[in-house]
Amino acid sequence: MDLSGLHLWIAASASLLLLVASAFISGSEIAFFSLDPQDRQTLEASEDSRSKLVLSLLNTPDAERGARQLLATILVLNNTVNILIILLSAVLMQHWLTALPPLVGTALHVFGVTFLIVLFGEVLPKVYANRNPLKLAGRMSRILVIAKGVLRPVWQPLNAMADWLSPSASAGPELSLEDLEHAVNVTDSEERSDEENRILSGIVNFGSKDVKQIMQPRTDVTAFAHTLGWDELKSAMAESGFSRVPIHEDGLDQIKGILYAKDLLAHRNEKDFDWGTLLRQPFFVPENRMIDDLLRDFQAMKVHLAVVVDEYGGTSGIVTLEDVIEEIVGDISDEFDDEDVFYSRIDERTVVFQGKTALVDVYRILEIDGAAFEASKGESDTLGGFVVEQLARLPKRGESFTFDGIGLVAEAVDRRRVLQVKVTLGPEDGLKDGEASPGKGPSLRSGAGMLAVLFALTACGWGCGAPPPVPRPAGYFRIALHDTTFSQYSLDCPLSLEVSNAALVEKVQEFVPDSCWFNLVYPRYKARVHCTYAGGIDLEAVMEDAFKLAYEHEVKADAIEVRQRDYEAGGSALKWRLKGDAASPLQFLCTDGQDRFLRGALYFEVRPNGDSLSPVVDRLDTDLEHLMANLNWR
Repeated sequence: MDLSGLHLWIAASASLLLLVASAFISGSEIAFFSLDPQDRQTLEASEDSRSKLVLSLLNTPDAERGARQLLATILVLNNTVNILIILLSAVLMQHWLTALPPLVGTALHVFGVTFLIVLFGEVLPKVYANRNPLKLAGRMSRILVIAKGVLRPVWQPLNAMADWLSPSASAGPELSLEDLEHAVNVTDSEERSDEENRILSGIVNFGSKDVKQIMQPRTDVTAFAHTLGWDELKSAMAESGFSRVPIHEDGLDQIKGILYAKDLLAHRNEKDFDWGTLLRQPFFVPENRMIDDLLRDFQAMKVHLAVVVDEYGGTSGIVTLEDVIEEIVGDISDEFDDEDVFYSRIDERTVVFQGKTALVDVYRILEIDGAAFEASKGESDTLGGFVVEQLARLPKRGESFTFDGIGLVAEAVDRRRVLQVKVTLGPEDGLKDGEASPGKGPSLRSGAGMLAVLFALTACGWGCGAPPPVPRPAGYFRIALHDTTFSQYSLDCPLSLEVSNAALVEKVQEFVPDSCWFNLVYPRYKARVHCTYAGGIDLEAVMEDAFKLAYEHEVKADAIEVRQRDYEAGGSALKWRLKGDAASPLQFLCTDGQDRFLRGALYFEVRPNGDSLSPVVDRLDTDLEHLMANLNWR
């Protein structure tokens, strides 16, 4: 055998081995540096020696320098192997391509070797490494540990030169919101509670919210005029239950200062005191101030309340330190907080919200991301405002539309805003009518499926030798309903109404001429409608209070139905029908559109079964509809 021929075959075999080595070395770069936090947790939990070597390469002497030293080792080793491949291939081509013209031989050499190195030494190994990072990193760990020690004289000066050329590299990359969300998701574990997950999500999204999204709107702000007398102020401050209250000079757009309740304590026994000297300088923030910046402002200025102003300098609302912290830790309630109910869940996919509910709360309750809402909304931050924006006008009661597959219905509307919105989610993604959700059992939506189930249950009841069960709910009884006849009744207050002849009007207490309480008593049903009339009242506050009282019963109610009707002479009538085991199945509110209202709620002294109670409630509902339609505001 020719000695030169043996040398050529040795060079060819060495080239193939070096190409395989290049593939493994190139793939190891992707394998080591594509390990996510979950993969690292797997390595830490493993007792395998390879896993310990992988972690040692990445974390020795520390995480930052270890990664840089490993990368330098891989690059030096990979480039060295590729250079050897090119040199050996040049020798081979000089002997194997002698018959070809020099230009053709050179072109075949350059493009052929480049193709082999790129395809088999770079692309394919990195694709494999990206799919199997743990496996390849473990296989290459021992080789790279040896190479790191052997090539130290080469990569160490290169690292030092890189540090000198880019001193700012130690600052580290900036993380985007998506990076943080991804980090929270990939590090999720069963040991972490739902509360911890919620707090982490709150921290991640903390910097993406502005003041307008969390503030108390001006319609819900409690503020006092600076002209109040000393005795009036003390009484109002005690009744409000707030520790800090804005003081205005001529309406909320002219905030003069902030009054602290604790500043009043030292002067509470004085009979005449100029409380205006206790006012503290108000802190104003714009609506678009990010809440993470606001938190730093609160810390620097040592204040807990800020007045939010719009672009024209008018007051939009107030925001407190508690509002900011609640975005991370959730609702914080003390013994003075009212448990405001902003929504009622009718079924799994239908929820009724108050119009003032913040959009961010709607997303949380409906468990949707809200990206489509955020992209389409303008200046609105409440659900009612979003409905008005989408329709470009104030909707009529019962008007509906569909947004991004979600149905929105204006359930209750007054002259200025949307009071209540019913939201219905669309069908589940990927499911058609009649199909079953994965993991939820067979669907009973189709008529055939329902008939099959009913037939099986009936056959079992008859075939097992036992009679079919007859439900006998506790308290079931029949009630003879009264006739729907009415009589005119005048009250001591300036109000007359038509009352059912089956009801007795019972005065509760004598009041001043513009206010009175009375009951409509139905002895046959052991039921009574508690009624309140008042004049000279802010109807907007009364409207909000009526919704709040109705929704206090939502815990036991299966559904809450709201109906609204406007009077031709002005004013409106609203009625709440609460289905289920609610303590008050019927409530109503009538207003004259100016400053007078009549409010009532139905209660039963004895609570029978809901099925037998339903006809009675229907008949009393007819009585109240007649009463509301024939009110005479004298």
